[in-house]
Amino acid sequence: MRRLWRRLVSHSMVARLLVAQMFVLCLLWLLALVYVVHDATRDKVTLELESISDAIIVVAENELAQPAKMQESIRKVEVALREMAGVDINAFPGPSFIVENGEGILYRSVEVPEGARAGPLGELPVFESGGTSWRTRTVQSPRSDVRVTSIMPADGVNIFLRLASRGTLLLPLLISFPFLVLPAWLSIRLAQGPWTRAMADLATRGPQDLRPLPVEGRPRELVAMFSRINALLARVSDSAQRERAFIADAAHELRTPLAAMRVNVEALQRQASDPRQQQLLDGIVSGNVRATRLVSQLLRLMRSDATSGEQDENICFDALVQERMAALAGIADTKGVELELSGDDGLYLSGRREGLVSLVDNLLDNAIKYSPEQGKVLADVRRSDGCAVLRISDQGPGIAPELRERVFDRFFRDPRQAQSHSGSGLGLAIALAVARQHGGSIALDAAGSMGLCVTVRLPLKA
Repeated sequence: MRRLWRRLVSHSMVARLLVAQMFVLCLLWLLALVYVVHDATRDKVTLELESISDAIIVVAENELAQPAKMQESIRKVEVALREMAGVDINAFPGPSFIVENGEGILYRSVEVPEGARAGPLGELPVFESGGTSWRTRTVQSPRSDVRVTSIMPADGVNIFLRLASRGTLLLPLLISFPFLVLPAWLSIRLAQGPWTRAMADLATRGPQDLRPLPVEGRPRELVAMFSRINALLARVSDSAQRERAFIADAAHELRTPLAAMRVNVEALQRQASDPRQQQLLDGIVSGNVRATRLVSQLLRLMRSDATSGEQDENICFDALVQERMAALAGIADTKGVELELSGDDGLYLSGRREGLVSLVDNLLDNAIKYSPEQGKVLADVRRSDGCAVLRISDQGPGIAPELRERVFDRFFRDPRQAQSHSGSGLGLAIALAVARQHGGSIALDAAGSMGLCVTVRLPLKA
């Protein structure tokens, strides 16, 4: 129970606020009760019993000749007084009375503490009995020698403990608790409205959306926090922009020396006669090809991450896929991989052609690269639920289910494939970035018993 309580309170702001409200309510309840008890021990409460004493005096004078009837009548007055005050005799021993005249005691309440006696008229003496303090008030009839002494507890702590021991303190609070929790919870939820709307706004943003949070119309408590979040977003945006600019500039600058190096190495290949030198030069060319590909991938990645205001154009997606398959047919023929296209016609998208070309090229290039010799790559483009759905299936080794999310991370590659196939680990990251820019998505799944099926969904033009 203790562990559950700590978990609920420590992990929920609503629970913490609700507990705080209930604690304040209990504290106010206790303070109010302490005030009532304190007020009950003040002199004025004993003075207020003077009118009751006058009524008892009248009863005693009228029934003086009939002692039994007089005692019965005074007892009824006493019981009625207790019932009107809602006092339990067993829980609260007061008020009680002693009625006497010159001949002796006419009436004595059963609850009168030992040692109680009449005091001087007009005074409020206190005496101790049974470890409790008591206060008395004596009133005498102006018509006879009949006196009434009223006795009340004078110890506020004693009254408080007696009330608590009988449930008088906790019972009203426990009864009202269920009716107070729901309004308190509703008030907290309503007060959390601005915070909930702000969180919903953040939840709809993409990873590249670093716009500042709007602070106009927000409560003062959220403005300070949002201002600091906006300052952090600004720093992250500036850092990301500098990173993109640096990578783009570096990649662009590397393209020229890499191209020049390849031209020179190919010239040396034509002049080399030693087979060992030819082998070394082939290795340099192969490394140059990989480096050039990595540079091109970096440039594509920076373009896919860019947030410039490029204008979208009307693009026939099925024709674009067919065009890119034709452009990559030479690479597929070199490996003996067959490319096959099927699907619907007239699937028009609103987007940026360069990004979509990069998406299709990366997916097709991966499918060709990981397919075995004499294998087959199937591309299918269909219309489904207002989207253009491109499925590219290969017959390669596939990707383990636990890695199908991680392969979209930049520079991450399946460890089983990293040794057998060269690559930069950027192709799927670029494809995912382009798909998200166009409001789409990418998912990976197994293609039959072996291979990989990549499914891209892009919204069609309305």
